[in-house]
Amino acid sequence: MPKNIEDIVVPERRKSIRNIPIPENRRKSVKLDGFKKHSGDEGPEDRMSPPSPPRFKMPRRRGNFRRRLWGATGIALLILIFTALSFFNGATLSYVPRFIALTFDNEIFSAKKTADSGLLYSVVKLSGEKNLSVPASGEKAVERKASGIIVVYNDASTEPQRLIENTRFESSAGKVYRIANAITIPGKRTVSGISQPGSLEVTVHADEPGEEFNASLTDFTVPGLKGTSRYSTIYARSKTAMTGGFIGVEKSVNATDLESAQEKLQALLSGELLTKAQAEVPSDFILFPALASIVFEDLVQSSSSSENSATVNLKANLYGVMFKRSDLARELSKNKATISPEERVELKSFDALQISFAGATPVDLLSATEVNFKIAGEGRLVWLTDEAALKSDLVGRPKEDISDVLKNYPTIASASATIRPFWKGVFPEDSGKISIKKLKVE
Repeated sequence: MPKNIEDIVVPERRKSIRNIPIPENRRKSVKLDGFKKHSGDEGPEDRMSPPSPPRFKMPRRRGNFRRRLWGATGIALLILIFTALSFFNGATLSYVPRFIALTFDNEIFSAKKTADSGLLYSVVKLSGEKNLSVPASGEKAVERKASGIIVVYNDASTEPQRLIENTRFESSAGKVYRIANAITIPGKRTVSGISQPGSLEVTVHADEPGEEFNASLTDFTVPGLKGTSRYSTIYARSKTAMTGGFIGVEKSVNATDLESAQEKLQALLSGELLTKAQAEVPSDFILFPALASIVFEDLVQSSSSSENSATVNLKANLYGVMFKRSDLARELSKNKATISPEERVELKSFDALQISFAGATPVDLLSATEVNFKIAGEGRLVWLTDEAALKSDLVGRPKEDISDVLKNYPTIASASATIRPFWKGVFPEDSGKISIKKLKVE
């Protein structure tokens, strides 16, 4: 059916920003379809100019990125630290040993060279020589006897054998030498099923002066025992060569200069020999300078490069008494502390004790069989712990079990443990990773 014009309804046009009229006061400059429309006052080149390119702005994420980076770094460091701590795992137990103070008031003790019980001692022997050039005041005739050290053996009996002073010893060359003092040779004994003769070192001097008594190492018999069974079972052998024998003329030295030179040489030799002796003593032994004797021996003067001087020579023999530390500590603590037979102890602070011979210094420590000494001052008796056994007992045990473990170690006064890394509460299964630290007794 044909429509009439009146029937046609024009749809209402929707409002658009393009259809909103622009006020007069805002018509001078507006953007249109990407271009700028200007009022008629501008030049032709400015009326339709393209817009500036749009600016691209980055999103503001830099702060978040930095926070994430620091967080990742911190986590990595923590992992690294924990890994390192786990790698260097281990444990340390530090303990204070049991101890008591001991006081001595010039108490006298005895020690024997050989015995089945009681305190034993050994004698350390060292020798040294030094010389010093001094002015000469002329010449003089001198006579000196050769001397040296021999070892006397007793293969005659298990009982000690005594030889009187001036006993003769004859070398294989027929030269006679004598001891100055009486000696007692220890008896022979059986070691591991083998019989061993007793022995003793002693210094001998030639029966007469002269260079013909200077001799190298040799064997000796005892002429006074000839015709008895002991003649072949008590004998001697050289430990050092026989030297110093001389008859002739040598440069003379003023008595004052000679005495001064000898004093200097004696001081030098004493210091050197004592230092050397203490350095050579085993770690489980102790040697006291006060329980040592040094015997000096004048040697033949030697020629000097200068015609107006002479060389004074001096020899020193040091004999020092040496004790085993544990034996000495046990002997000194008698009647002062209760020590079971299986316990081991040692005495600390020996430097604070005054030790000396009780009475005169023995004339010949080598031949002596007993020494008496006295002690004054204070020291500390310290119990020793079997640290290897303690390590084994700690393997794989929780830290809180330390008190139970230490019940088996009465030699420990107190202890504390550190386990690495810190979050572990159990000692390592490997005893090699457990350290035992003994703290000083205050």
